[in-house]
Amino acid sequence: MPRQRPDATQIHHEPQLTGGAQLFPKGCGVEPRWLTAVVMRWWWVLLIGMAAGGGSAWGVSRAIDPTYRATATILVNQSAAPGTVTYSDALLSQQLVKTYARMATQRMVLEQVAQELELAISPADLDDMLSGVAIAQTQLLEVRAETTHPELARGLANAVARVFIERQQPFLPAGREAQVLRVAQPAALPTVPIAPRPIVNTLVGIAFGLLAAVAIAGLLEYRDDTVKSPDDVAATGLASLGIVGVLNGGESHTPGAGNLAPPAAEAYRKIRTGIDLWGLAHPIHLLVTSAGQGEGKSTTAANLATTFGQLDRRVVLVDADLRRPQLHQFFGLRNTRGLSSLLVNPKADTAATLRPTAFPNVSLVAAGASPPNAAELLASARTREVLAELGDLADVVIVDSPPVLGVSDPVILAAQGGAVLLVALAGVTRPGALLRARDALLKTDAVLLGAVINAARPQVTAEYDGDYVYGDGPPDSEDTGALDPSERD
Repeated sequence: MPRQRPDATQIHHEPQLTGGAQLFPKGCGVEPRWLTAVVMRWWWVLLIGMAAGGGSAWGVSRAIDPTYRATATILVNQSAAPGTVTYSDALLSQQLVKTYARMATQRMVLEQVAQELELAISPADLDDMLSGVAIAQTQLLEVRAETTHPELARGLANAVARVFIERQQPFLPAGREAQVLRVAQPAALPTVPIAPRPIVNTLVGIAFGLLAAVAIAGLLEYRDDTVKSPDDVAATGLASLGIVGVLNGGESHTPGAGNLAPPAAEAYRKIRTGIDLWGLAHPIHLLVTSAGQGEGKSTTAANLATTFGQLDRRVVLVDADLRRPQLHQFFGLRNTRGLSSLLVNPKADTAATLRPTAFPNVSLVAAGASPPNAAELLASARTREVLAELGDLADVVIVDSPPVLGVSDPVILAAQGGAVLLVALAGVTRPGALLRARDALLKTDAVLLGAVINAARPQVTAEYDGDYVYGDGPPDSEDTGALDPSERD
């Protein structure tokens, strides 16, 4: 088969990659759909953060001794003449309330209270428990006592109010002491603690846990420079031919045992269309490979073969991974003879090596016995002859090869001509590996069509391909016989 030289429009400029992914991509602002994708990807981190924050706050709240508050209210009613209260008298009383609020917890008052109640508590510690609060726009002064013992809180509030009034008696108008300064409401025994508040603290802990989890998720996203979307593929200078999502757990992993969900089936049709447009001017000879192992190249090659077969085209799928062959297992066939048999025996009948599969119009050339010199066999002139013969027997030849960065086999096969399709596993393949694979393949005469993202997350496929599927009925005949894209080679 004649070689096809790279088209100038298909070789992109050298991309500039950084050590990590962009924290805020596409502009200076955080895009809602990017933030949604981060949340969907790291939802488990957010849940752990909220659970840890809320659980810690609840546990600490339950471990702390409850604090009770008792309040005694003092009325200040200073007037110039008995029985008459003017506006000036009210203003004066309000000013006195502010002054008394500071005087109520003075050291001399606290020392007397401690002595009368026989408390082994220093005035400084009592000052931490007590406070005087002037109620705004009123003539009321509150003496508040806060402690872990409700009886002590009540006793302190009432004692401070009583002692403070007694100490002010010499400075009040004679005969009117009870009217000018008196206890309006003695402190009652508190029954409900004011702190801690487990429910409020738990909600606050959940909020802080969520914020911390979002920060962690953002850091993980920033440090994660793996390929996850077509934009990541484009950053390496490769065209994105499609994106295939992760299948649901109930879908079949074996050929012919079930149907592929409409979104995944449509994803392979889109990839087929992109390859077909290139094939309008070339015989379709496609090499499917990946940068590293386990990225889904074999499954992609098998699904593309069955998808082309649905167009009534003769398709030959070749397992050129002579080191770790898998395609025969996908189709439930034995690996008794195959490509290695054709390469070591020039007289072998190429047509007789084709194995029919359960899928219409799709034949398989298995890898055959694994030779000790796979690279040398693939580099021989016999490989070109076999591929040319297969091209005469089929409309579409799809070759599955080993990973580019693992061995030299795929570069040797790419030099045989045709087009190359790279497969990247979402969340695993790194742009640097994809770049090295691209550069290795561009040293040959192969045409790099682009890359396919395999096993992408649902939010990514919905973002770039949409989640609308045409038709409400069951999958049509084109959906049958597809292989699970999440099955890694």
